Amino acid sequence: MKKPDYDWWIQHSHTDSAFLLLADSPELFEQSILSRLKKVKRKPDQGVINQATYRAIHEQDRFGSMSSILDAIQPEPEVVSSRPFMGSLRTDRHALRDDQGSFPAVGVSAFWSPWAVKYNPGQLERLAEWASGCGMTYVRWFGAHDWPGGINPYNGHSVDPSYFSLMQQTIDSLAEYGLRSQITMFTRRKMIKDAESLARGWADLVKENRDKVCLVECVNEWNHTHNDWSDNEVRSASAAFQERCDVPFALSATSAETWEDMKERLTHLYTGSSASATTIHFPRYQSTHEGAWRWVRQPWHGRWPIEGCPEFVVDNEHQRWDKSSSGREVAVAAAAPLNAFIAGCGMSTHHDVFGVHIKNGEYSSDLASQRLQKVLSKVIPLLPPDVANWQSTRVGEGGGPHPFPSLLNQQWSTEDTDTGVSRSFAAVRGDDFVMCLNGVRGSVTLHESHPKKFRVISLDDGVTIHEGHGPTILSEVNGQAFYVGTM
Repeated sequence: MKKPDYDWWIQHSHTDSAFLLLADSPELFEQSILSRLKKVKRKPDQGVINQATYRAIHEQDRFGSMSSILDAIQPEPEVVSSRPFMGSLRTDRHALRDDQGSFPAVGVSAFWSPWAVKYNPGQLERLAEWASGCGMTYVRWFGAHDWPGGINPYNGHSVDPSYFSLMQQTIDSLAEYGLRSQITMFTRRKMIKDAESLARGWADLVKENRDKVCLVECVNEWNHTHNDWSDNEVRSASAAFQERCDVPFALSATSAETWEDMKERLTHLYTGSSASATTIHFPRYQSTHEGAWRWVRQPWHGRWPIEGCPEFVVDNEHQRWDKSSSGREVAVAAAAPLNAFIAGCGMSTHHDVFGVHIKNGEYSSDLASQRLQKVLSKVIPLLPPDVANWQSTRVGEGGGPHPFPSLLNQQWSTEDTDTGVSRSFAAVRGDDFVMCLNGVRGSVTLHESHPKKFRVISLDDGVTIHEGHGPTILSEVNGQAFYVGTM
């Protein structure tokens, strides 16, 4: 517990002490917070109550008075829901950029987007509103697949005359919401009669919509037994596309269990190609020890160059949110893209069953997804534009200049402890840093102080927990994971 300012305590503790109010009448303390939320036109929020409780107990030097705690509760800031299109996208080492500069691109799976344009446009509109409200900048969708929500490009033996018109409508529909398209052209090999010819048609369409498309991928998991493409078939279709269009382009992500198998297969596929991006479906490990936090940290592998592959890496389809061992925990979903960017990925795609199957519900009506929208809308705008090009670090041997080296002994995933954090990767440039604390148990202490102020935000509810130079103690009461970044 931090001591309050002495002079203030002597003069005012009998009239305005937050700690004494909390101790004597916790119901009145909570009611004061709820009244303040109503005054600033915000909904009742347990996260804000938790934050105020933490401040009253642990930050009395800054929040000794009840007045200071209430004054810190401000109206929700207006969120810029989309990033305006400023020229064509291109890769810049690990980062993505347009004429406005670099930016970390967060997207969402909605494989069924063309189907929705044709049969249920309202569902796509709701998806786009949810995604833009999160601060996302793209939607990943498929040009052809054969499960619910899929589109077949062919009418008999020839390409359906309306096929590319529908693809154009899909690109335009998303662009109206400030969302670019990330397009995976093919899935099942058996669906495609002439891959090279269809790829050339795609290239002509994308070239006409260059500012509205952020990336094209040739095939989804080409070596998956259900898809069954040969390496040469993927290479030839990709070459046909790239002869006509210069959009950031990836061949395919591999279907494999381990990181070593992934690297080997990607190297074999990509070596000698002219692809400009590597799409990866990072291993979906979930251990009884770490649970979902194990797959969340997998992008750390991608910071090392993969032989023969482009250095621009896309975290394109990590573990589905509904399949994570913790269920739809907001902190898990929010931490996933942060870890990807910190590890040097230029793009990260949120992935859930709603984006895979058209009949399994919607992001917009899912309560957990609504809470995730709130958290991402707070955190994404704070990320440094070129964070993917910063130095990725971790505590411990070979980890680099981590901003909080004392976390080494607080990692419960490697130390025999019931408190602390699972992992704490960071991206560093000079005195600036961005860190994600994954899987907080009990509490974790950031012992080090820094020349620049840093901000701590709970990834459970988007509430700011700390602003200052440090040190500070973070409690699991406030969140299972935290964004930490210089201001």
